[in-house]
Amino acid sequence: MSTFCIGDLHGCYDEFMQLLEKISFDEHKDSLYLTGDLIGRGPRPLETVNFVMKYQDCIHTVLGNHDLNFLAVLSNERKARPKDNLEPLLNAENLSEIENFLLTRPLIKFCKEKNFAVCHAGIHPLWDLRTAKKLSKEISAVLANPLQRCLLLRNMYRDNPFVWNDNYRGMVRWRYIVNVFTRMRLVTENLALDYGHSSASLEEAREEKLYPWFDFVPPLQRHRKNYKLIFGHWAALNAKCQHENIVALDTGCVWGGKLTAWNAQDGKRTSVPSAGHLQPSAKI
Repeated sequence: MSTFCIGDLHGCYDEFMQLLEKISFDEHKDSLYLTGDLIGRGPRPLETVNFVMKYQDCIHTVLGNHDLNFLAVLSNERKARPKDNLEPLLNAENLSEIENFLLTRPLIKFCKEKNFAVCHAGIHPLWDLRTAKKLSKEISAVLANPLQRCLLLRNMYRDNPFVWNDNYRGMVRWRYIVNVFTRMRLVTENLALDYGHSSASLEEAREEKLYPWFDFVPPLQRHRKNYKLIFGHWAALNAKCQHENIVALDTGCVWGGKLTAWNAQDGKRTSVPSAGHLQPSAKI
């Protein structure tokens, strides 16, 4: 029995199937954890989501920013953009099932047996994993409440607040939690979120005194020895993260890179090349 994690799928169903074959994934014995963004931009979003739903007893996923964007479109809080390729989902016969499935996905998922947690973008340096789990449950409760869900999906597209305060309440608190889990890349020396340098290289960011969130990781050690955090979202990193307990897995399949799996038993990475769906210049 093996446990794997795979980076952002973005509807790259064919590469997903190739990778599962390459790692000899057995849905009857193995477990799989996905870093979110099941959909968005890629060619076969419906097949991707349907496959994950079919095997949800052994395939676990978290919410990414593109998944939340789709939920906002379904709630009429945001217009569908042609480049996101959501039409196959919006026209699906099982649209309600897809919506319910995504609404019940968490922002962070734990695998206690293998000592790791998976989220889309990361966790704030001021949060330990126990806090992250608590905050994820708060957002799950919001998404389960129709009125609160509409409020969140209508107001989550704002670049504030910048700093964390546990005294935040309501929409400000919800938006900050969602921004951390699904959008965060760079932070300042004072651990404020940066929303304006998503395409900058790490060298360019450091010249602006901005740093990847995972440069500030001591809270991980307070939760449990050797616990690892797995994340995606940041394709420009090409999964390069020089921290023992942080594993980056987004290798930009939808942008023409590759799709990568990480074996929780031995740390081995396995990849398949992209079919070349989008140009790197299209990234956000």
